[in-house]
Amino acid sequence: MTDSNNGNEDRLESNEEIASMAQPASRTPFATAKRLERARELARAFAVAQNNASLYPPSHPLVIQSNTDLVAAVSGIMDIGFEDVTINVYKGTLFIENHVLPEESVTHRKLIEDLLARGISSVTLDMSFGEADASALAALLNEGGISDIDSAIAFLEARGANAVKIAETTDLDEEVHEAESRQNKVDARKDYDQGVDLMRDVETQVKLGKVFEVTPLQSLVSNLLNNLFKDPAAVLGLTAIKSHDDYTLNHSINVCILSLSLGASLGLDAESLKSLGLSALLYDLGKVRIPEDILNKEGPLSADEWQIVKSHATEGADLLKRIQLVDQMPMVVAYEHHQRHDMQGYPEVSAPSEQHLFSKVVALCDAYDAMTTRRPFRREIRPDKALAVLMQGRNKAYDPSLTKALVAMLGIYPMGAVVRMSDGATGVVFRVNRDDLLRPRIKQLIDPSGRWLEQPVTIDLRLISAESGTFSLSITECIPAAEAGIDDVWQYL
Repeated sequence: MTDSNNGNEDRLESNEEIASMAQPASRTPFATAKRLERARELARAFAVAQNNASLYPPSHPLVIQSNTDLVAAVSGIMDIGFEDVTINVYKGTLFIENHVLPEESVTHRKLIEDLLARGISSVTLDMSFGEADASALAALLNEGGISDIDSAIAFLEARGANAVKIAETTDLDEEVHEAESRQNKVDARKDYDQGVDLMRDVETQVKLGKVFEVTPLQSLVSNLLNNLFKDPAAVLGLTAIKSHDDYTLNHSINVCILSLSLGASLGLDAESLKSLGLSALLYDLGKVRIPEDILNKEGPLSADEWQIVKSHATEGADLLKRIQLVDQMPMVVAYEHHQRHDMQGYPEVSAPSEQHLFSKVVALCDAYDAMTTRRPFRREIRPDKALAVLMQGRNKAYDPSLTKALVAMLGIYPMGAVVRMSDGATGVVFRVNRDDLLRPRIKQLIDPSGRWLEQPVTIDLRLISAESGTFSLSITECIPAAEAGIDDVWQYL
């Protein structure tokens, strides 16, 4: 049971407001206005160089100047930490790396069309990019006899443009890594299921008054962490698994995954992450000493019952103290995770103090997963509204910086969220786009008429309509999976 007192303010911010507040916390390369301007300048310089090369001979001052400007734009990207930069065209929309450029996708339509006409979806420019490379690249896009990628590559090689690499596919295409992603998903699910079994054994041992083995739990955390580094989406997607029969067990694994993911996004080192992960598995251990009829009670708790529930923090710390772990953080987090950022929670403190960072991370992830899971005594909260509740409680129940970082990591519509789109179709969010938290990638399952599709259709909501010059689709609302007739969200991630 999660502490429901989260310092509510008068109103919840809108999804757009939350996205704008959380976006700077994102670790995407163009998350700030200054960095984004570098990306936009690269797109503009590329388009101008191509256009001038189509109008004037190579020796014309405007052509020379535009090539110089393109080199300068590439150099500007390198100055913010890149060794190379990729310009992607994905389904008619322009991206720098994986960052969508909506306005440029309309303004530079000719650039997009001329790239695609030559079979090019990806252009990578490295640190050695110079004016000869710029000239060759602009010339390629004005060479009418080239209509396939092999001819385009040969053209650049003949010009000695070694700093330019082109390809007919882009990393934005999910199909490029589909087989690898499937295997990563299988491996991650295997570790998840093993984790549920391990936590069931721990729960049984504690109820019997026995000492449980910590080593298997440490191995589980290491496996989850390895999978997270290999394929973050495959691991984070596991938190969409919501078992109502084994809530406590699934909840502990979900909180562990969320905590590891958030800790990694904060830049914690591997050893700190392992400590955080173990703490997130064991923070609620004290609940084994709380009668289940109280934990699952429908309706409000009595004052005496609430005191019993609150005791799980000290009970958990006591259980972990008796195990005599070398790592003391699980004990600390078990004791502190309900004290709140403003220290107005429980157990009460007699002297000024502050929650440990790990306790703050686990408390935040605990609240999110608890809110988005249906329980016997209440319905689940939609993911976007759960994040709004957390943002509402920042500075009070939750650390404001960590709360924004969690939203930036999960997106306004997290993986596994079931959404209805502006055309009436229904789908599941399967990837969050870090550059636009309001526009994730969707697997459409139901068409606008309500008919189930034979195969899910992948839709990136960042894509621009060439006809209207605006986003093709948007999310209108999150809905419960059951309302859409979806039994297992995880299978679509």
